Amino acid sequence: MLLLLAQITTDDLQREALRLQHDYQFLTYGLVAAWVILAAYVMMMVGREKKLKKEIANLRAMLEDRR
Repeated sequence: MLLLLAQITTDDLQREALRLQHDYQFLTYGLVAAWVILAAYVMMMVGREKKLKKEIANLRAMLEDRR
């Protein structure tokens, strides 16, 4: 184990740090994309709910007019 640690250079550590930073950057982009998609989906569902409520209100009004 000590032999492996002795073989690690500062260049190796810098390369590994850059690789990890690059991976975290992609992770961040993925999470942002997921939240944007989720927010768009929720907004679509809210719009559909409002449309359905209006349609239900119109149907109730039509039923009241028939009576």
